[in-house]
Amino acid sequence: MKRLAFFAASLFALPLQAAQFQAPLTDTRWQLIETPLECSLTQTIPGFGEAGFYRRNGGPLQLSFQTHTQPAEQSKVHFRVATAPWQHTQTNAKALSTMPTNKGQTRFMIQDRPAMEALAQLQEGHFTFIEYLSQMYPNEIQVMLSTVKLNDSLPAFQTCLSNLHSDTFSDVSKLTVYFRLEEATLDAASKQALSRLASYAKLDDSISQIRISSHTDSHGRKRLNEPLSDARAHAVRQFLVQEHGIADELITVQSNVDLKPAASNKTIEGRARNRRTEVTLVR
Repeated sequence: MKRLAFFAASLFALPLQAAQFQAPLTDTRWQLIETPLECSLTQTIPGFGEAGFYRRNGGPLQLSFQTHTQPAEQSKVHFRVATAPWQHTQTNAKALSTMPTNKGQTRFMIQDRPAMEALAQLQEGHFTFIEYLSQMYPNEIQVMLSTVKLNDSLPAFQTCLSNLHSDTFSDVSKLTVYFRLEEATLDAASKQALSRLASYAKLDDSISQIRISSHTDSHGRKRLNEPLSDARAHAVRQFLVQEHGIADELITVQSNVDLKPAASNKTIEGRARNRRTEVTLVR
């Protein structure tokens, strides 16, 4: 622990009137959040805010420093890593990324390869930190992400990353199911696509509604197409509720019959495209 204190004092020695922020070396706490859609590993930095790693399924790994007390001046923020002096290497800081800051900016973030490198460096016992000009100090401040107790939470975080759900909201938020002439029966491909949508919908708490919009072509009499349109919507709704446990109150249904064609009803191909039910996830 004396080595950590020495390193913090030597590596992060700042000019007069500047400031350094870091989690207490004797009481660093990592907060781990694990869900099928997102993973985060963060720590509170007293006097500054929070910092750590985050990834949403389908997105890149991010390293973010979020402040509540140290808004930036219009200048630059530097993301760096440095080795500890007892590792018998040079202690010069290595640049990860530099980017401009806007006046009042409170979040500083890198993602993808630089964020992955920062995490790898932390695993090696190196220190990740940022430097930027805060509105509260005349000189650049330094904010350090502590490595203390990292190994207590890192394996679970890495497991979470590897188990993130494969589909994103944009992958499944819009689905069109097609039907044969004068039928309202779901085929195997339609069931598979609906199962994929339902699997995601059950995981994403931000989804407020599932809209089902059913259609027919203009073939046949209107008195027959109206119940056919209703039956197609019912088939989709019933599958989501009974087969996948989607809450019935989450679903809304609109039967359009042939009033909103997706293609011309003058061709066989066009009519096939119009015999459909559209399913939309709404946030």
